[in-house]
Amino acid sequence: MTAFGTVAGSVSGPVEWLVVVAAGVVGLFIGSFLNVVVYRAPLGLSVSTPRSFCPTCDRQLEWWENVPLVSWLGLRGRCHTCHTAISPRYPLVEAGTAVSFVLITWAWHGSALSAGYCVLAATAISVALIEYGGARSPLSVAAIGAGVGQVLIVGAAVWLDRLAVLGWSLVGLLAGTILFGALRARDPDCRDPRWHGRSLLPVAGCWLGGLAGTGVRPLIAGLAAWVVAEAVCLVVVWGRIRGVSRTGARAGPGSGADIPVAMVPLATGVLAALVVSLTVAG
Repeated sequence: MTAFGTVAGSVSGPVEWLVVVAAGVVGLFIGSFLNVVVYRAPLGLSVSTPRSFCPTCDRQLEWWENVPLVSWLGLRGRCHTCHTAISPRYPLVEAGTAVSFVLITWAWHGSALSAGYCVLAATAISVALIEYGGARSPLSVAAIGAGVGQVLIVGAAVWLDRLAVLGWSLVGLLAGTILFGALRARDPDCRDPRWHGRSLLPVAGCWLGGLAGTGVRPLIAGLAAWVVAEAVCLVVVWGRIRGVSRTGARAGPGSGADIPVAMVPLATGVLAALVVSLTVAG
């Protein structure tokens, strides 16, 4: 099946697959960086300095300990110095980001538009993982990601003369930002579990809007997936709340007995919308 039909500015044949493979390699290293963002951003730490370190023994890692996937496998999932286990989440995030970059680049036929969508995907992964970990994602993570992604999409759309993608992505970003502002005004401290991950709304708006510029089916499918995923999560959330009210146990993300994905319904719904909309478009 041909992704998005014929995409202006796309490549084909061996060149297309070379671009797709290159995107996967880039995704591995971006995934490694996302692990840093997910760990440091909720703590208010710089994501650029100091270099990566072991959180147990505080030793800064050598370059060969930071090679995506390879280092974790070579070290057998343990710190070289203190031998503390390294969570398998790290290589999974690296691999997952690489796969998402491959799929996005394939869907856009290696055109310049894939760069902006890869940035949006990386942003969504970062915010969702922070929220699933029980922390609130800093607004700066989503704001920077959505801003950079939108700028890349606008630049690529102008270059490729894809004005529909340009216009609808801007409309989607505006709609997502307005919805985010409304939810923030209603729940400024983000105490309502239904709205955890709301900073993803501008990202989702830009993503779905751009895809709407290629046809209405991806938008409808994405919104439908969003509604279904969020409805399922809300059932779990309110079932959890009712159970807590009867037993008096502690509720909320990070309470041990949570089902992390279901306990962050908005973020989960957004991720479902991104995946389904791209799949339908492809």
